[in-house]
This record gives sequence, structure tokens and C-alpha cells, in this order.
Amino acid sequence: MSSFFTKRILLISALLLFQTACGTPIFENQSDVMTRQALFDLMKAQEAYRAEHGKYSAELADLKKYNLEYHTGIIYLEIPSAGKSEYRAIALPAESSTARVFVYDTAKGGFYEADEVEVANYVLGALNFIRGEKEKQKTNIMFAAILLGSLVILGIRFALNYKGGGNNGVLTSYFISLFPLGWAVAALNHLNTDIVFSQKIMAFSIAAIIASLASIFLTSRWMLNRKLLTAQAPVLGLAGCTLFIAIVSAGAMLYTLYKYYPA
Repeated sequence: MSSFFTKRILLISALLLFQTACGTPIFENQSDVMTRQALFDLMKAQEAYRAEHGKYSAELADLKKYNLEYHTGIIYLEIPSAGKSEYRAIALPAESSTARVFVYDTAKGGFYEADEVEVANYVLGALNFIRGEKEKQKTNIMFAAILLGSLVILGIRFALNYKGGGNNGVLTSYFISLFPLGWAVAALNHLNTDIVFSQKIMAFSIAAIIASLASIFLTSRWMLNRKLLTAQAPVLGLAGCTLFIAIVSAGAMLYTLYKYYPA
């Protein structure tokens, strides 16, 4: 396998692994985003209050004049303790569906997201249900990662056995098609009307659609370039599989974007 072709395959495989293993939250509920922002606003208001009064406030009412505004029916804010040089504040959705709790505590280094042990102190009745739903989602993600990993391994085997002979283009196209497939599976598993349509989602969705179209173009060009007369049957099968994956992935992305974000 040529050095350049090998580098392309390794790069695409690494991107696919990063896509499935990335821990940064991409799909976030509207209520969680609003809650986190409310806590950030409270932090700014506390600093303004301290600059004027020489201490932090333990009352939310004292901070209203410093542009602390939030929807009390959606967001729960509390300042459990406050003093001259330190305070602790918590924020969580009033009806949490994700069990996320945001905290600002000067004694613990500032802003952080509560771990599962601390979350149990604030999210009560629905916690077991939320944990059950998260476990289901983790199971879906695990199966999707196994599927994607299997397809990567299959592609590497094809690359090792059928490299060269005009096949490198369709082999590369196959690996390209796996990125939009992985993103489409993730989107179908996570997207709903409560998820914020962030710039990350927009960027990944556009990149996935472009990758699908590029894969369709490269594979179609290879099939129309008289390779069908000399191509080995397994390579032809891989080309058909690539077209199928790319078309389904692009269709799934367009469907989810149209269904959940028609504007």
C-alpha cells in the first residue's frame, strides 16, 4: 500500500474513532443550555454586587438589579451559602430530563458540572428514570460504535487485499462514506425538538452531507471510468455498498434537519 494512500486511510480512521469517542457534549437540551447561561449571569451579577457591597449576596432578589433574569418555570437557581469572599450557587432545569446540575463554588475552584453523586442531592424523583434512559442511549452508542468499527476493519481488509490497480479511489471513497454514516447514526439517536441546534451540529451536518456527496461522486466516477470491465467482484460490491451508505447517510441527515429544524 502506497505511503500516501496509507496516510489517508489512517487519517480517516482516526477521525472516525474521534467521532465516536468524543466526550464533549454536542447534543444539548435547550433547558440545560439556558440553565448554564443563567448561572453564568449569576456569576457576573455576584461580582458586580461584591464590588458595590464588599461581599457576595445570598439572596437572588439582590442580584436582579445586575441583569440577572431567568425563567423561573424552566430554571431552578439557588445560592446555598455566601460570604465576604466566597459563595456557592447551583443551577438545574426545574424539570430535568438529563440530570445535569451546574455549580459555581469558590471553595472548589469555580464553575463545574456536578458528578453523579452530587446530582443525586438535587435531582430526586426522576433520577432513576433519567439514568435508565441514559443507559439505553449508551447501549445504542456502543452498538453504533461496534458497527462503525466493524466497517472500518472491513475497509482496511479490502485496502490490504485490493490496493492499487485503479482501486485506491473507490477504497478511499468507502472510508469517506463512514464519517457521514457515523454522524447520521448519532443524529438519529440524539436529535429531537428539545436539542439546541448549535454551530457544532450545523458544522458536522454540513460536513457529513458534503462527505456523502463527495463519496457518491468519487464512486460514480470510478464506476463510469470503465473500471467495471476489469474490476474484481468484491471491489464492485464495495463500490455498491459505498453508494448505498453515502445515499442513506445524506438522506438521513436531510430528513433530521428538515424534521427538527425546518427554519
